[in-house]
Amino acid sequence: MRARATPRAPAARATSAARARLGRAAPTRPARDARERDARRRPKTPSRRRPKTRAVVDARERPRGAGRGARTWDDADATREVGTSTTAQARANAVNILLGVGTLSVPYALREAGWSGLGVLMTLGVVTNYTGKILIKCQRRGSLPANERSDIGEAAFGVNGRNFITFVLYTELIGTAGLFFILEGDHLAKLFHMQGKEELFSACAALAMVPTTWLLDLSSLSYVGALGLCASVSVTGVMLYELFSQVISTGELPRAAAETAMIHYSTFPVSFGLLAFVFAGHAVFPAIYASMEKPEEYEEMLDNSYAIVALNCLALGVAGYCLYGDNVADQVTLNLPAGSLATLAFALITVNPLAKFALTLDPVAKGAEEKLKLRVKESSKDAFISRLVRTTLGVTALGIAVKLPFFGVGMSLIGSVLTLTVSVLFPSLCYLRMFDDDIDDAEKLINYAILAIGTACVVSGTAGALDSAFAVAA
Repeated sequence: MRARATPRAPAARATSAARARLGRAAPTRPARDARERDARRRPKTPSRRRPKTRAVVDARERPRGAGRGARTWDDADATREVGTSTTAQARANAVNILLGVGTLSVPYALREAGWSGLGVLMTLGVVTNYTGKILIKCQRRGSLPANERSDIGEAAFGVNGRNFITFVLYTELIGTAGLFFILEGDHLAKLFHMQGKEELFSACAALAMVPTTWLLDLSSLSYVGALGLCASVSVTGVMLYELFSQVISTGELPRAAAETAMIHYSTFPVSFGLLAFVFAGHAVFPAIYASMEKPEEYEEMLDNSYAIVALNCLALGVAGYCLYGDNVADQVTLNLPAGSLATLAFALITVNPLAKFALTLDPVAKGAEEKLKLRVKESSKDAFISRLVRTTLGVTALGIAVKLPFFGVGMSLIGSVLTLTVSVLFPSLCYLRMFDDDIDDAEKLINYAILAIGTACVVSGTAGALDSAFAVAA
């Protein structure tokens, strides 16, 4: 007898339905292969890629337990576009900025301070290296992705802080541009054997230097800047050659070396501004950091740059002071005896200001353009006004050079009043303000000591520079 089929239970029907759904949701392998072939045949539409960003912190800002390779940020949503400059290029830019006209006055600073000035040079090197690092920490926390000192001042102290640092920084840059004219006038007059015509040669140099400020893209001056860097190094080589040639020929140090002193108490403070000018690169450190492809290597790059500059300054200072003693000029190249080496050094030194003049005034010019709301790339009229503004700035710098025609005195004043403020006091003030709750007592003490010693150097250095100015004027 044939058994009659019984109806399916509800559970069985549900199982069958589930299997059917699974079969539809997970197609067989041949079906998947067919879909993949169709997808490969379809034309791909280009997708917009967002620029690569990176959050960067140092070891102190990394949370506990995070590995060395972990990338975090004290503000998790803060990121920045990665720059395009390699670490080597950033190092070259930093050395080019630091190894400028200030190095020529290192022997003169030793004349004012004595051999103890080498201690001042090394101390300022260590301090400004540290402030160059904490300056970038302030930038990362308060003004990312900005790359200007005034932005950091605003992040720390508001609008008043921005206005103050803008005034100090712009005054320093215009004063430095004036020193370029003095440098050109002195060396050109010596090169053409026309002493007493320094102001005339400064004015002639302005005819070549001021038009470089009209360039909207300053990258065309990069090759001239590289030549200027070679000129600074070549001067040190010339001085060392002169020193060693005299030692080898006579068997002893030059006679002027015996007349040098360990310390000159009366003029010792004058050396503060002169030697601070050697490390006056803080105005561009934020821009160099922002341009780096690997910004986490900034501190190592800065250490290497400072080591190169310090070695060059030590060699030039010791050689120049040994060769000429208390008779060394405020620009040591002016003491070189006539000859082919001196002519070569003079010719190369005159290239350095030509390359750096436009770069020095560019932040001031851009600040003026922003204030006047000029759109130089969109309007030919605004571009013409911009060139008038830049020409006015250049003429102003030339006027400073004419009114203050003594290179050493001018550098000492600018270094004491402005460079020490920008490179020593300002970074520590911002760091204490922005990181007060995060840093330990030892680091606070270090920054308070920097502020105390820096303020003393500003006051005493300014007083000493003014005394020297009055003495020279009399």
